[in-house]
Amino acid sequence: MRILIITGILLIYTQVAMGLLFQDPAVCRFTQRNQCYVAVGQQLHLQMPQEDVFDLKLTSLILRYRKTQSSPPTPRLPRWKFVNDNKTMILTSAERSDSGTYTLNIYDVDGKDKSSSTLQVNIEAPVSSVKVSYSCLPTGVMKVNCSADGDNLRFNWNSDFNALPQLKNGSSTVILEQDHQGKVTCHVENHVSRDHNTTELHQCPDSMIVFVSVWLFEVIILVSVLVGTLHIYPRIYRK
Repeated sequence: MRILIITGILLIYTQVAMGLLFQDPAVCRFTQRNQCYVAVGQQLHLQMPQEDVFDLKLTSLILRYRKTQSSPPTPRLPRWKFVNDNKTMILTSAERSDSGTYTLNIYDVDGKDKSSSTLQVNIEAPVSSVKVSYSCLPTGVMKVNCSADGDNLRFNWNSDFNALPQLKNGSSTVILEQDHQGKVTCHVENHVSRDHNTTELHQCPDSMIVFVSVWLFEVIILVSVLVGTLHIYPRIYRK
């Protein structure tokens, strides 16, 4: 029972957070030159032209509008609704499957082709869960890695130490000299959102110290095994 209550609370919190994240809908128009990008879960307003006759298609017909019809048309796909006052198609919550090339065909009053235009709509998962980690490699360098969830991610880096030329933008991994210390920040973005995370780098231990420490650890293990073996064999011999 408690698990169900906790799960319900988390679900409500997630929905509220998504609502706060995407308070404003994405507005797309067939007159725009660039592609339209919408976040998963975001509301999309697709602005139709002020024409008397037109069809809207994706892979199939979504809406057929005729000004002379007695009542406003109903979209043929779920999650869409049509607002007749301002000729706006509203997608309540975008999903990846809504991505594609939308085609608008406009006709004159006699039903003859007047014009046709297309709009590419891309639905992307927003950036989330940005994490930065680093490790010291035996080759004497430090490997800094950035990971995140989302679609079509782009990575950029900056730091508070003087090594910006070594921070390769566009890559999720950068290689630094082991003597670098200070904060490094990974910025992640895509077409619909952005986020970042910062971690503090600590100087890697000297490679010789690491080598000696590993060697001593292996010697201790070997001696322990030999002592245990010598302790067992005399008991077997006496039997």
